[in-house]
Amino acid sequence: MRLIRIFYKVARLILYKIDYFISWIVTLIKFSLNGVKFKNDFIARGIPVVNVNLKGKFVIGKRFEFKSGRYHNMIGRQQPCFFIVGEGAELFVGDNVGISATALICYNKIVIGNNVKIGGNVVIYDTDFHALDPFQRNAIPEITGNVKTAPVFINDGAFIGAHSTILKGVTIGRNAIIGACSVVVKNVPDGQIWAGNPARLIKSEIV
Repeated sequence: MRLIRIFYKVARLILYKIDYFISWIVTLIKFSLNGVKFKNDFIARGIPVVNVNLKGKFVIGKRFEFKSGRYHNMIGRQQPCFFIVGEGAELFVGDNVGISATALICYNKIVIGNNVKIGGNVVIYDTDFHALDPFQRNAIPEITGNVKTAPVFINDGAFIGAHSTILKGVTIGRNAIIGACSVVVKNVPDGQIWAGNPARLIKSEIV
């Protein structure tokens, strides 16, 4: 039985190595076809969903690493990574950024700085998606011209815990930490820990 388990582990490792290579190639093609500006040193664990409008912009820095799908960073609630950039929107990802099963939904501007870590199943939205006016929201067809958007900035060194939601207009400061399952609707100053729904200050200094 032990030999069977060893064989299984070795076979799975080999399959993962093959999957990593295929993921990198498919992601390279998806990035290229969507006009993404990227470095070839990115690390792909799984295949993301990529949809960049012809008038949108998506720029990725050096050493970008993402884990996408059910077999990578298995902490529950696995999903692909989503990189969605609307018309006229701008999505910037800095150097040495790591994300996992993350959705970056950009209809205005999202800027992620250097050395940022984003935990599993985090979503970042710079838009309300629907109008706040019920008459516009429930019209047929729905009226979307007045949907509110606002830029999101995740500054250098920030860490966002798993299953958190970052909403439009939010700036997260340098080296700030967002606790798991938080909903962030306000700006978070540099070097602070925030958590909860809605997120609030937990600790003013990390060290």
